[in-house]
Amino acid sequence: MKIAVIGATGGTGKKVIERALALGHEVIAVARRPEAISGAEGLTVRKGDVFDLPVMIQAISGAEAVISCIGPPLNVSSTSAKKGLGNLSASLLTIKANFSPGTVMSVGIPNIIAACQHTGVKRIVMQSGINLSDGRELSYVNRLAVRLMRRIFWKAIQDKRIAEQALIQSDLEWVIMRASVLQYAEGNLEYTAGPLAHINPVAALPFADCADGLVRAAVSQPDWTGKIVNIGR
Repeated sequence: MKIAVIGATGGTGKKVIERALALGHEVIAVARRPEAISGAEGLTVRKGDVFDLPVMIQAISGAEAVISCIGPPLNVSSTSAKKGLGNLSASLLTIKANFSPGTVMSVGIPNIIAACQHTGVKRIVMQSGINLSDGRELSYVNRLAVRLMRRIFWKAIQDKRIAEQALIQSDLEWVIMRASVLQYAEGNLEYTAGPLAHINPVAALPFADCADGLVRAAVSQPDWTGKIVNIGR
């Protein structure tokens, strides 16, 4: 399958590219800074900006599925985070970004949807966060954790909620993947994923494992179509 990965230079996006290529898929990496992406067999790199619909239409042309990994910018590359900053500093940057998320999700996702409709792409997977859950599928303690995070990061929640609703109301074959806290660490594919899956929202999940779940949602989990999927530990 040919998969367009939007947000290809982010922590999850890079790992989605690696995982999809490792599984034998073709990948179109879409990023504002395409020069930051190293070439590889089976990989096409294109410049894209989710705030620019005509550019996005060109960027995903030829794709059979789209995986969106967009989110509040950290203003640091994943390589720098892993080598120079470490998990704690990267986590602090993530927290800072969620306090000032902008409109990258609420504006970007509707533009990605429109680009899919224009180009004929039917399947789209969106990375979201477990903080958007109402917590009914979680334990009492984890529900409290989610409620606390929702109060703290209400701006980011609001931005993502608008994006989720736009996707739910679309005519696409969509999957929304709500991830727990993510971290720069080696993945081991030991995670839980599924609609209403019981996960710990604050148990850190490697970006690589989240990426595996996103690729699964795009290519091999038809039973997740039209559903919100939790992923974590």
